[in-house]
Amino acid sequence: MSGDKHGGMVDALLSALETNGNPKIRFYKTATLPAFPMFVCENCKCNLICSRTLRLGYFAPIETTIFRHILGNGVCDRAAPNNLVVDVGANMGYFSAYAFVLGCRVASFEPNQNPRRYLEASAALHDPHHLSWKVYPAAIGKDVCT
Repeated sequence: MSGDKHGGMVDALLSALETNGNPKIRFYKTATLPAFPMFVCENCKCNLICSRTLRLGYFAPIETTIFRHILGNGVCDRAAPNNLVVDVGANMGYFSAYAFVLGCRVASFEPNQNPRRYLEASAALHDPHHLSWKVYPAAIGKDVCT
């Protein structure tokens, strides 16, 4: 499924990501203000963030509202070197994508390869040259835990 202004890029990313044994990927536009496109798993039974986003159009209503209130008031300016949102445990990148759409530079950390596939696809869609949104395949902290 192509996505409006991102059309060709969406098709290319979907094609590249749907490889041997990987879950089907879906292009989705959230119901947030502003709405933003992101990639999610076609079958979201294993991921709460994915299933709630697809069902409701957003993940966590209270947190999303707070996030929009804080970052949506002109706080973010990608040109300012100190304006950076760090998303630790980014999962599929819901809050990373939202921060980017609101004008922030973003650093997303996700050690788990499965949700990171969607995170990386969304980052590539929004920032194809990786100038303002970087994804790191790492955890933050010394212990392995959630």
